[in-house]
Amino acid sequence: MNQQASRIFHEIPRSIERDLILADAAALAVDIYVKFSDQQILLAKILKWIPPFKLQITYPEGPRPLLQKTIPAQFNCRGEKYFAMVFVQDVGGQFFLVVEGSIYKVQRRQSFRLKLPSDYPMQVLLFEMNGHRMNDKVKLLDLSEGGCSLQVPMHLASSMGAYIGLDIKIGARAAFIQYGHVRYLKTDKTHVRFGVQFDQNKTVNSGLFSLVRDLYVELFSKWSRRR
Repeated sequence: MNQQASRIFHEIPRSIERDLILADAAALAVDIYVKFSDQQILLAKILKWIPPFKLQITYPEGPRPLLQKTIPAQFNCRGEKYFAMVFVQDVGGQFFLVVEGSIYKVQRRQSFRLKLPSDYPMQVLLFEMNGHRMNDKVKLLDLSEGGCSLQVPMHLASSMGAYIGLDIKIGARAAFIQYGHVRYLKTDKTHVRFGVQFDQNKTVNSGLFSLVRDLYVELFSKWSRRR
């Protein structure tokens, strides 16, 4: 996963370019996602960029942890995904994220599918195919907001074009339901690989978007701390 991250994240060091991106995000009042811990996540709006280091964001409700370490933050601006490691400051009713170093842009060509380690905790059940009830445990190989790759049992080798329903649970995150079509199929001696395109018209909840975003934040946080 660390090698994959080095291909995905393009560094934008402290520079005029970095400051213009942060100023633009503030002018557009984009959402920013800040992960304090697995149990505490903040979704706020960027209010102001104060050079050279501070982003002012909407004041969060409820408990506000004050940490002495950097934490990952992510925002989208003009169709691009950006990440940064930030410090938190709570000063007199104003809340700031301190961006001392680089920000990182996701390189689209390298990020279409996020590959998951073979030992990553996950449970994926193929529970429906072409309207028929199924009960097959499958392995998730990679994931994006648009689709995924699956390793499935051999008895599904004739399922090209099938419409399937998946119950997906990854790590400690909540499970969610996703439907899609099998657009790619490849067989080997013991397994079949599906390439699935998700049905954007039948998204049961927002779990997919939240999951992919959280996986990117987790990948970025681990990679940036090891650099």
